[in-house]
Amino acid sequence: MASVTAKTRLGVTTLTLENGRANAITTDMADALLGAIATLGEASVLVIGGAGVFAFCTGSDIAELSQLHEAGEGPGPLLRKESAALESIAALEIPTIAAVRGLCLGGGLELALCCDLIIAGEDARFSLPEVQLGAFPALGGPLRLARRIGVGRTMEMMFDGCEISAETARVWGLVNRVVPAAHTLREAEIWAMRLAQGPRTSLRAMKRAMRVALELPEADAVEAMLREAEALGNSPDIAEGLRAFSARETPAFWQNRKD
Repeated sequence: MASVTAKTRLGVTTLTLENGRANAITTDMADALLGAIATLGEASVLVIGGAGVFAFCTGSDIAELSQLHEAGEGPGPLLRKESAALESIAALEIPTIAAVRGLCLGGGLELALCCDLIIAGEDARFSLPEVQLGAFPALGGPLRLARRIGVGRTMEMMFDGCEISAETARVWGLVNRVVPAAHTLREAEIWAMRLAQGPRTSLRAMKRAMRVALELPEADAVEAMLREAEALGNSPDIAEGLRAFSARETPAFWQNRKD
């Protein structure tokens, strides 16, 4: 049965998708992912990976889609549940990192795109193959992918259903880093732990600012960023950062936290 396991260490919560070799998204998997996101608590950074080495996630479970089609229901019920799970990740205020090994296809790529950062193993392969089923990526993937790699390359991936390597994904700007395959999750967690030691209020403000930068006219986006900076002006993290700078020390942001 599909599941999502969670572990937390040093402010970093790692969620692992588990559903056979492919880690495909079923209704059960989407429910488990929604539940895991809802119970993150005070995690400072989230890492999402897939169990095993064959795939991060291959997207919607084709067997379940076929059953829905045969029942005359269409893909709506599964896609709606998947979308809710992915949007719960995209809406998080904390930094998020996808750790991708093996295949990252269709809805799996759309899931990774909901994360702020993507770290890929050298064995990672990315594609949007929905065209081969006469379908298309409907979970926000086209929008989020175009923001990362541009409209032309997004159209290429959707129209051709072509597969790209981890290195091509890095050159195109889809992923942030490529690492040896066996070290993918470890490197993601090391990165996450470093972020977790940083100024939480500042990191969350940066994420909010980036969202408005993509959604508002330039002048309105700049004003929104100024308001974020002003709101941070009297925060404990700012005070610690200034103190450490003056003392030529490493700031201890974590001392300001209650978790």
